[in-house]
Amino acid sequence: PVKPTQIYIQAGAFAVADNAMKVKTRLDPLGAVKVLGARINGVDLYRVRLGPIGSVDEADRLLDRVVGTGLTEARIVVD
Repeated sequence: PVKPTQIYIQAGAFAVADNAMKVKTRLDPLGAVKVLGARINGVDLYRVRLGPIGSVDEADRLLDRVVGTGLTEARIVVD
């Protein structure tokens, strides 16, 4: 069965929680920002994500705004 998914902008993934929180603070004016812990290949990471976002068009617009803040590695993710 296919699970429901949602669209997010992932602004970055950081090994240091403080770095993730600094990016979160920087992006807070753009909308709902969360820092989510994840363990990838045995390494703890802190993902900074905006969303969920209602549509692909809205995600494209928000991604442009995030990249405009200097976070050029930001991307759209579906989770």
